Amino acid sequence: MDLFPHFYLSYNELSPEQKSCFSYCAVFPKDHEIVVEELIRLWIAQGYVRPRRRGECLELVGLEYFNNLAMRSFFQEIRKGTYSGHEFMKCKMHDIVHDFARFLTKNECHVLDGIGGNLLSERARHLTILEGTEETFSSSAFDLGRLRSLFAFSRGRVPQDLFRGLNCVRTLTLSHCQLREVPTKVGSLVHLRHLDLSWNPFETLPEAICDLYYLETLDISYCRKLSCLPKRIEGLVHLKHLFNHNTYELLQMQQGLGKLTSLCSLTSFIASNNSVDLAILKDLKQLERLYVDIHGKGDFGSAELGKKIYLREMLLRFSDEAHSEGTPSWIQTMEPPPNLQQLALVTYPGTQLPSWLVTETLISSLTKLFIVEPRNISSLPTLWKLSSLEELRLEYVEELEYLGKEFFGITLSKFESSSSTEAVAFPNLRKLHFLKFPNWTNWEDLSEEDEKVVVSIMPCLEELEIEACDELKGLPHRILGKMSSLKSLKVQHCNKLRDRYSNKTGDDWLKISSRIPRIHISQY
Repeated sequence: MDLFPHFYLSYNELSPEQKSCFSYCAVFPKDHEIVVEELIRLWIAQGYVRPRRRGECLELVGLEYFNNLAMRSFFQEIRKGTYSGHEFMKCKMHDIVHDFARFLTKNECHVLDGIGGNLLSERARHLTILEGTEETFSSSAFDLGRLRSLFAFSRGRVPQDLFRGLNCVRTLTLSHCQLREVPTKVGSLVHLRHLDLSWNPFETLPEAICDLYYLETLDISYCRKLSCLPKRIEGLVHLKHLFNHNTYELLQMQQGLGKLTSLCSLTSFIASNNSVDLAILKDLKQLERLYVDIHGKGDFGSAELGKKIYLREMLLRFSDEAHSEGTPSWIQTMEPPPNLQQLALVTYPGTQLPSWLVTETLISSLTKLFIVEPRNISSLPTLWKLSSLEELRLEYVEELEYLGKEFFGITLSKFESSSSTEAVAFPNLRKLHFLKFPNWTNWEDLSEEDEKVVVSIMPCLEELEIEACDELKGLPHRILGKMSSLKSLKVQHCNKLRDRYSNKTGDDWLKISSRIPRIHISQY
């Protein structure tokens, strides 16, 4: 206690569950960047997160634990990260805090950073390997039978017989370990809850993995040679998270996947056989996060997405086979999830965005929209109707040359028949990002007549980012003047805009600098 007096004061105020969650962080190397949602899943796998009432979501309870620990400064550098539009929190532990966690768990958590002089105590429950070889894992000095966690951060090869000794393990992380084959012995790890095999070169998973009755998280992302899922995958009855994105050789889903009714996360669902594949999703009513790769024409109606009340995040990626159909009419069969908050459309094939995008369901629920590389879109006239939208990212819209006022819902007929309240476009948008518009030359501004009618545009917008739009000649100054809350303008890799605004002396610079507090115009 004399070594860490201040930390003990905060630590002693924690509940027993929160104490366990904090001390468990000793398994990470110093200065390790921790993904918060993954950390919470690890806590759950160890049984540290306890519901206070029946049916309570453990992930939400775990998030409360994390926020309480962060409030007491046990974590630092808390910031947001994104992947494919998915937003997550990252953090680190200060070295002194990490030392405190190691001190609390000196007999239970062991970190192996070399070959010599590393012996596990009889109380060892969690092992982290930072450096080592195949011989390190096989050393007779280790009794792996009592371990509840094994993390390999060494990026070294692991022996095939490693799985034989891990009788009590609940968490097994073997990412980047050059596994060319997953031994069938993995099926005997009956207590396993969390299995991370990501970034490994194996081509198949053994059917024995389906014997892991209690498995909740399976991470096989970036296993680029994996060609199929196990045929008996329905045996993973408690599986909640299947992270299988960037498995490029995986081209078909097993029918048994549709029986995993506890599934909350599915980061790559391959729809290659029209409605037959999409029908696998029908009974997965607990889904919260779903990424779908669409090959060819499909019947979205068979997936019954409109009945998935927990689905908050969805990505739809269309392959070249989908583009060859030539019409997006089959896309219209989708009924959007009623509580969807985040949507990404990647390589969308149609000439117009799907009509369901601006139905009442999404108008009132969608907060983030990412449209990436639409192949045939040349105008964006309806997005302004998404009144709940807070972030809009438009990326690589190759066909768009002219962004008209209709992007903001500004048409004469609209204002002839609408009240001033209804005339507000994007009322909750806070961030707008245009990235890689190679042919965009003109952004239409308001006319004097428009200014008399338009009350405001994007009244909550705080950040406007324009990147890699080399042909864009100027900014719409009257429109920017209506964005009363705009605090930041970032222009990067836009040669014509840079030449027009970056000298900070001409009239054009004054038109934006007098209204926007923070302006960054890249010289590159």
